Amino acid sequence: MADLTDIHYIYPPNFQDAPNTYEHSGTRRVIVQIGCVSDGTGETDVVKIDLSELRMPDGTIPTRSAVERLEYDIRGMRIGLEWDRAPHAAIAILSEGQGFRDFRSEGGKVDPGVEGDRTGDIILTSDDADDGDNYDITIWLRLKA
Repeated sequence: MADLTDIHYIYPPNFQDAPNTYEHSGTRRVIVQIGCVSDGTGETDVVKIDLSELRMPDGTIPTRSAVERLEYDIRGMRIGLEWDRAPHAAIAILSEGQGFRDFRSEGGKVDPGVEGDRTGDIILTSDDADDGDNYDITIWLRLKA
């Protein structure tokens, strides 16, 4: 059995219902809420934000991103967020409990990768997950060319 995961795009509105309209919105920002209830198996390098599904205002696929802010509520496990690079590039390690990380004062936590260096997708790994453990993480993301 696999963990039950939910990914919801908060901004731009209705992105999941009409993704082709996103490229006309003129924004480079995305807010994504991800949640999971674990069955005890945990997650390893699971893609949570796939850059190929997103579009820049000019319609191109972003090659990098910057995490501006994270809010989280984690019960019973530890979460690692990374960019899919070779090797993976760390975004944050989030411990059990509620909290936030705000990277805006430093211009966001910027993906250090270059085009052609894997995907730049945001991936998640959980540690010490038991049956019923869960998380809810909201990510404010700025897309970069």
